[in-house]
Amino acid sequence: MVLEVLHGVLPVAFFGKHVDIVLKVYWRDVYASNFLGLSRFEDGPMPAANPQKPGTGYGGFRIDMSPHILETAATTSSGRFDVKTHRSYRLSMVIHSRGLETTPEAEMLIKRMPELDLIATPHNIRLFFPAHGADLWAESTLLSRSSPYFKMLLPSGFSESNTVCPCATCVRSRRLECRATSPNVAAQIFDDSDDETDELYFKKHPPRQDVRDEPQCTHKEIKITETAFTTYRAVLAFLRTGFIAFAPLSSTLLSSSPADAPTRASRIEAVVSTDPTLPYPVSPKSTFRLAHLLELDNLQELCLANLAKQLTVDCAAVELFSTSVRYDDWRKVVLDFVADNCDAVTASSAWAEVTEKVKRDEIRGSGPIMLELFERKVPKTAQSCVAT
Repeated sequence: MVLEVLHGVLPVAFFGKHVDIVLKVYWRDVYASNFLGLSRFEDGPMPAANPQKPGTGYGGFRIDMSPHILETAATTSSGRFDVKTHRSYRLSMVIHSRGLETTPEAEMLIKRMPELDLIATPHNIRLFFPAHGADLWAESTLLSRSSPYFKMLLPSGFSESNTVCPCATCVRSRRLECRATSPNVAAQIFDDSDDETDELYFKKHPPRQDVRDEPQCTHKEIKITETAFTTYRAVLAFLRTGFIAFAPLSSTLLSSSPADAPTRASRIEAVVSTDPTLPYPVSPKSTFRLAHLLELDNLQELCLANLAKQLTVDCAAVELFSTSVRYDDWRKVVLDFVADNCDAVTASSAWAEVTEKVKRDEIRGSGPIMLELFERKVPKTAQSCVAT
């Protein structure tokens, strides 16, 4: 006996890149649902690629009930089940997509040691943020094992790092240098850069400038100028515990919102008010950029899942032309949403505002984005016409 769940043609990994699917079959009578058997599809892209149709996934899932299973069920049913005459069955399908949300265990772990990355000992890597005179600490083994980027760069003595002497004279010179350093503007070309979150954080947690706060041990120092402090802290906490909290996208808080509507800053402050020691919620955009740099695939997937969760017809137009769409995976999520909700998105006030800027050539790179959207929308429209 063969049972199938058919969902039609879908892109490869439509349900996710790391998905477990379990099909269970029951035979039913007036008394209960009685388990027959199951079939598992474990930890892979679902649907998987169909080699006979390149670029598309299989159209469904199937479960085969062997004659032995059916005979055993009939024997143990006291005459209530006969495969030749029975017609009432129940088929359940459970889809579990791994890595789309942080787990309760990760949240518990981060609450047990929320400030570990603010303490020098027992770490040997210092991430120094000259714009604020602040630092984060990590252990080189953790970084190398978690990130291919750090695995390659930490042993090589790359230009962003140097080995630091703990003597008081060297410490004072570094402190004077960091006070004179102005914020690097490179990160400011990106929207949702978490710079605003840094301001909130350092307003409540000013960095200490006392020489006595310096660790009395030799360590490697890496100067960070193009990523916000709060973004890096959240990512280090994720590497240590698997926990990360995302802040709302700026585009979801439109300027047309009521004056008394919560701001992005107020929402972040509300989250951390219950436990100020935890890492602050960070933008999925800034986190994705750092995860992309550090080659953290699982964290990139979390960011993309959060993006998909936050997208609405009102903010999609803004996100379609944001700087983050230079990343292929990020752009695909936004384009898929706009193509699937094209009528609603193009009817929004945000779309009208953005397209006016496109017409005035005020958005760099808008042409290829519009072309890619057109190429996606036309096949969808054609399929809809065929279906009707």
